[in-house]
Amino acid sequence: MQTTRAAAALFATALLAAGPAAAEMAAHQFKVIGTWGNLASWQDLEKPFWDKTLPEATGGKLTASAIPITEAGLKGTEVMRLLNQGVFEVAHGLGSYVAAENPAIEGMDLSSIAQDFATMRAVTDAYRPIMDETFRKTYGATILSLHPWAASMIYCRDPITSLADLKGRKVRVHSATLGDFIEGAGGTVVTLPFAEVVPALERGVADCAVTDPVSAYKASWHEVINHVFPLPIGYSITFTAVNQRLWDSLDADTQAEMKKELAAFENRGWELAAQQEAQGIACLTGTGDCPFGEPGKAELHQPTEADAAERARILNDFVLKRWGERCGAACATAWNETAGKAARLSVPAN
Repeated sequence: MQTTRAAAALFATALLAAGPAAAEMAAHQFKVIGTWGNLASWQDLEKPFWDKTLPEATGGKLTASAIPITEAGLKGTEVMRLLNQGVFEVAHGLGSYVAAENPAIEGMDLSSIAQDFATMRAVTDAYRPIMDETFRKTYGATILSLHPWAASMIYCRDPITSLADLKGRKVRVHSATLGDFIEGAGGTVVTLPFAEVVPALERGVADCAVTDPVSAYKASWHEVINHVFPLPIGYSITFTAVNQRLWDSLDADTQAEMKKELAAFENRGWELAAQQEAQGIACLTGTGDCPFGEPGKAELHQPTEADAAERARILNDFVLKRWGERCGAACATAWNETAGKAARLSVPAN
């Protein structure tokens, strides 16, 4: 009896600490699917949010059964279909991984439209209403957060000192828009799961690969690549989406608390991506302290002004043009009026 009373007292204390809204909301355990269990987004953002941040903020009223796609045996491309079917209630995922089902989603992170986090955030904020509408219509879902990973860069076995060195090389990418960029540079696109990149580089199935530097390090790419070319060609914008039917069934206090906590989660995502970009490069190259483990020895080759000019050419002649063809005139117009204004770019009319 004393144990029961003590537990009740602790629960009441937690509710008071969480505030009056938490005391009013109904308890709920969310079914959540996250991203890759061995990478930073899950380890440093998603898992801590569901395991600690949200339960503590709500006095234990809102909790989750959350697992990464790697534990669930998924690739990441299917998470929104499963969310729509009700298998999961909340999904974290890369927009580029689900964009095949609606090319408008690609517009959130077209390759090389931004060279810094400030521009990328302005683009993301401007395009967010279109993403909201697209997710509602395509998946019956509401977006609750959007944040990047560290910038996607190019890593190769053989030297890469400029974009011109990509000509004739086989490059693994994880999205159609990154493929457009690589083909614009004269490379050949290789598409395969993230877990297969290291053996592909070892066997020569791929000569180079694209991802962010923290993911590259945590996936042991530094053991098979020798060169890093840190030209930002994407930011892997990641969403948190909730099943619309589930969302509509939640009380107003729960919705308000979820919005509040996921807004803070989103801000933390942007901060962490900027912080970890330099850390990831240091870990791959040994040019600075590595907080994640033993550093690699890859050579770092900085882009030149000529590379910046070539990037701009590829962006306009390949990335924007091809995406406009995939998405259509209405889609391109909507992008030009939102993300395009933020990036000072325009998708050509078809």
